[in-house]
Amino acid sequence: MERHAIMFRIKPGTEEAVKELLAGYAPPEWTAPDGTRLVSTSVFLKDDLVVRMIEIEGNLPGLMAHLSSQPEIRRVEREISQYLAEERDTSTPEGTRDFFINSLMRHVTTRRSEPAQAPA
Repeated sequence: MERHAIMFRIKPGTEEAVKELLAGYAPPEWTAPDGTRLVSTSVFLKDDLVVRMIEIEGNLPGLMAHLSSQPEIRRVEREISQYLAEERDTSTPEGTRDFFINSLMRHVTTRRSEPAQAPA
């Protein structure tokens, strides 16, 4: 499983509208045609910074192409454009790829605890 995070900035004062938009839409199809599976997605918001973390099984390019074709994702992208601090074009697979590449955060580390052992 891989984790990826992207970040983007929104216009000051739009935090509540962005929060409602990103928390309230229907999820996309979880599995892409190439078999890549979106395992989970989380969104974090602090002031004008939005961070989306995704966990996937498969490859990121396959997921980007898949998400760019999903009607609900396309709708959210159209609606959120009015709140963005910087314009982006996610109307095509190429535009979505460029957005991901430019917004992708560098993964530094992941730490996991050991499974708890049952008492003897």
